Amino acid sequence: MARPDRRVNIAVARTIPPFLLCVCVYACYIVTKPLCIDYLIRPLPKYSRGSRVGAGIAILVIFYILIVVVIITYLRLLYNITRNPGFLPRSSPPTKEEQETEPSERPQRRKRKHRRTRTAEKPDKTDIDIERGADGKADGGAIPLDITGLESFYTKDVFVCQEDGRPLYCSTCCRYKPDRAHHCREVDRCVLKMDHFCPWVGGVVSETSFKFFIQFVFYTLIFCVFSLIICATFTAEIIQDTGGANVHLAIGIGLSSLFGLFSFGMTISSLQLAMWNLSTIENLNRRSAVWTLAIRVPDRMLARLNPESRWAPTFRTITYPLPPVPLSPEAARDYQPPEKQHVFAILQTLPGENPFDLGSPFKNLQQVLGYSIIDWFLPLKQSPCADRTTGDSFYELGPVVSRLKKEAGLNPPPESQPTTQNDTERKHKRRRSSHRQSQE
Repeated sequence: MARPDRRVNIAVARTIPPFLLCVCVYACYIVTKPLCIDYLIRPLPKYSRGSRVGAGIAILVIFYILIVVVIITYLRLLYNITRNPGFLPRSSPPTKEEQETEPSERPQRRKRKHRRTRTAEKPDKTDIDIERGADGKADGGAIPLDITGLESFYTKDVFVCQEDGRPLYCSTCCRYKPDRAHHCREVDRCVLKMDHFCPWVGGVVSETSFKFFIQFVFYTLIFCVFSLIICATFTAEIIQDTGGANVHLAIGIGLSSLFGLFSFGMTISSLQLAMWNLSTIENLNRRSAVWTLAIRVPDRMLARLNPESRWAPTFRTITYPLPPVPLSPEAARDYQPPEKQHVFAILQTLPGENPFDLGSPFKNLQQVLGYSIIDWFLPLKQSPCADRTTGDSFYELGPVVSRLKKEAGLNPPPESQPTTQNDTERKHKRRRSSHRQSQE
């Protein structure tokens, strides 16, 4: 059962979108009737001014173009938040047999939960959504060893992990979380690259909707600035001519100022986060965050990891697939690992380093907004970061990961770099020409 504050947040999130659409309808009335028709195109007798049809039509055209763009981007945003929110499926809770096999772990969790109800100063660690490897210690008393769903992680080259090399785990959803996923309390689900829960847009802003959120607040800012300018300008004229102000235009100034300030702040902060390739949640401790990464060890280095080898690695490793259950000493001796094994080095970034920063604000913006001007300004395509066709990692990685690989010696040697057919032909031509010169 959801907590009262969760129900309130969800109820507010469902109420605000219809309210905003009503505000748009009222804004259309303010600009169309009191301003353009009653004051510019066919002025009322109390204004004692001549007709300005051209100005009225120009204002109407620009106003309705802007408000249509705002509504389209808002509807696109609402559609993604409701139809494609980026939720991860929840796994079924442990069965009674699984609970009986781990008798020492379940009571400890119940004890922690009881302790949390007695005092608010000691939060339940099992409810903390692990977002960093440094905080992601594999506590055997809280999270039982689980191997379901690990194939989607160890078939990649890099993924965010806990200190023991296992992926981050959500004890509420009972599943391993992909990189940058976060558990949202309001919807009680893990969300892919969750940014924040926003009642103004009806739900959770995530990787599937962050681009459309930026476009919506940007066009809302332009629309509010235009509305504020025309309402303030003609309100000043009316006060100068009649000594009083039109009530609807005064309300329009207030609404334009309020929503303009809100959209300005959200536009600046959202663009800044996109340029850093961070979400709002990741930005909370970006200066001190330490990411723990599992990076695949190349096959050429596996022989060097042999205990009999003189070469000593500077990192810990983990080998996948993991054993199906924690093995006893007798079962461990008889256990035969599968032929295909995936060995990963467990490496950590420095505090404040972001492995997803591509090294350029423009490249980071492209990961959110797209690779063309059309993608930047039209709410058509999804963000490139939501593309799951690339199998090397969940998200594109930057120079930080390249440096970690280099420091750990995981980069391929220069001579083993793949060459194209043209490079091979050039090498053969050089060899033939050198051979001819030697014969001459």
